[in-house]
Amino acid sequence: MCGPCCPGKPNVKRIRIGSQEIGVSGYDEILAEGLRHLNESDEQQKQVILKELQARNYVPKDSEKEYLAAMWDEFKQVRAKRLGQIEERYHGIPREEIPWFPRVDEDRCTGCGACVKFCQKGVYVLDDKAKVVNPYRCVVSCTGCLNQCKEGALSFPTLVELRDTMKALRQKHGILPG
Repeated sequence: MCGPCCPGKPNVKRIRIGSQEIGVSGYDEILAEGLRHLNESDEQQKQVILKELQARNYVPKDSEKEYLAAMWDEFKQVRAKRLGQIEERYHGIPREEIPWFPRVDEDRCTGCGACVKFCQKGVYVLDDKAKVVNPYRCVVSCTGCLNQCKEGALSFPTLVELRDTMKALRQKHGILPG
């Protein structure tokens, strides 16, 4: 790692990529650049992380997904701290495995922006109409934005679907119901 003896050199941090521990040059700078894009979608943030990772490190083409997955996990932890979120897990299950987020019926959406104003997690953005850009920032089982939409353009999975999904995910992750 870089210390006072080598000012200006990028720092290196070892992270697990696949089954190996690999040194990532410019680790802090990569994460900092990702944090400059907090208002963008997760996919856009992933592209920033990958671009910065490739600019500072050799990333084998056939391992690109593994490198991005490892850096994305690191970034999500830093992002969660920045946004004041405790963790990106729900009852021990990675949030990205839980299909709980709103869907916008574009035919019904008038673009009033009520859902965007209501949601403090940045799930939506407003172009001409509301769009879900950060689905996994949605709080599991929250449907507060439904009451804000006068046009009825928003929908969620049913609570029965959520219950069944959570049961299957608890089994997958070996989490026994309490």
